[in-house]
Amino acid sequence: MQQNTIQAIASTYGTPTYIFDIHALSRQVKLIRDRLPQGTLLCFAMKANPFVAGRIAKMVDRLEVCSPGEYEICIREQIDPEKIVVSGVNKTPESMERILSYSHGAGIYTIESELHYRILKQCANKIDKRLKVLLRLSSGNQFGMDEATLERLLAVIQSDNLMDIVGIHYYAGTQKKMSRVENELQQLDSYGTHLKQSYGLGNMELEYGPGLMVSYFEDCNDTEAESFDAGTQLDTLKGLLSAMSAYNCISIELGRFLTSDCGYYMTRIMDIKHTGKTGFIIVDGGIHQINYYGQMMGMKKPYMDIIKMPDSTEAADGKWTVCGSLCTVNDVIVRQIELNDIGIGDILLFKRCGAYSMTEGMSLFLSRELPQVLLVDLDEKIHVMRKKIETNQLNGRMEEI
Repeated sequence: MQQNTIQAIASTYGTPTYIFDIHALSRQVKLIRDRLPQGTLLCFAMKANPFVAGRIAKMVDRLEVCSPGEYEICIREQIDPEKIVVSGVNKTPESMERILSYSHGAGIYTIESELHYRILKQCANKIDKRLKVLLRLSSGNQFGMDEATLERLLAVIQSDNLMDIVGIHYYAGTQKKMSRVENELQQLDSYGTHLKQSYGLGNMELEYGPGLMVSYFEDCNDTEAESFDAGTQLDTLKGLLSAMSAYNCISIELGRFLTSDCGYYMTRIMDIKHTGKTGFIIVDGGIHQINYYGQMMGMKKPYMDIIKMPDSTEAADGKWTVCGSLCTVNDVIVRQIELNDIGIGDILLFKRCGAYSMTEGMSLFLSRELPQVLLVDLDEKIHVMRKKIETNQLNGRMEEI
């Protein structure tokens, strides 16, 4: 986004503020589509950024939803339930009944345990609808089932008249090197062949989360920079997917890699001072509102710009430690960063905040406000997705119970 655009947004809407640029989001979706094999489906992991769900639903084939709350957002955005994959480890009869009351059985539902199967069967029987299900294969963590459990349940479902097995679902983490992705896909291809031969599965799909890498910090070495390159990762992934033979359809599930580059976080400089020889900048945001994967107490420098504001004062130069508004020594966004011609009232614009940053921070700490969220649409119109919200009532006795 242009600096004059940021200036205008800061003057009109104030800070702290998240901005999500749908132009950037659209460009990233196109890049991914252009680089992957023809026919590959694209699934958005909604937990990465629920605020863009309504827009990205028009660009991708599916959205993965992992909680009842995320599904409620899909309902408000009027997203076609046929495009939604209902995932998550804690499915309950109540949550599934609510979801099915909206979807009428449309969409896909993951099964991560034998209990999930019983719950889905009970709910499907109530609405008299067949459900399409993905069996989630575990990588050894709490998500999904081991091979023995999955195959035992697969055999049961094959004789069930309320469910159709679409295929398997697999996700084993984020920010992964391509060597690990290669190993996972080879194992999944072998396992898919086994399922086809042993259980007679015909058209079988793989929904796979590769966890592609995103660069958040400027001070990475040449080897790291090459690993982070989006085009290189996608080209490698294309070759790996093209070599697979066990699945009739592959859906690639992405969150961080899809949305990171579309997000910005604006925070205003409220104070500039020195304690001894150390220069400090105090901003109106903080670590409760901005969270980067691997940020390490401000030891790494995130991609950021200074936005000069016409009413800023006390211009200064030097090395600065940028701290937020929280009363804790942990509230350090970045340490010892060279910034020149900065003043109180200027804006620090942090980039690549489009995934997780707005939801993973400790947003309720010290009862600070939740920042507003803006969306800049394809027609350049700005939408207020959330106004600033005071959190003091959430952290104490509420006025009305």
